[in-house]
Amino acid sequence: MPKKLKEESLESLVAQIQELLNELTKEQNNLANDVKKHHKATMKKLDKLREFDEIADMTNQVFERRISNIEQAVSQILKTKEK
Repeated sequence: MPKKLKEESLESLVAQIQELLNELTKEQNNLANDVKKHHKATMKKLDKLREFDEIADMTNQVFERRISNIEQAVSQILKTKEK
């Protein structure tokens, strides 16, 4: 193979490799952006879940107090009936 053809084929291969590297870089950047968006959305969902959990805890505390008051009232009523 003549030297000129070898150089041209090497240049062609280098150009192809460079093109593939550019495509890979673009794809990696797209994937990185997608991951950032997904992470942001996931963090928002986690914040909403934490907020919901806090509200559920507060609601449970209120219901526990109400149930405790009802239990005490029923207990007092049963004690007064026994006497």
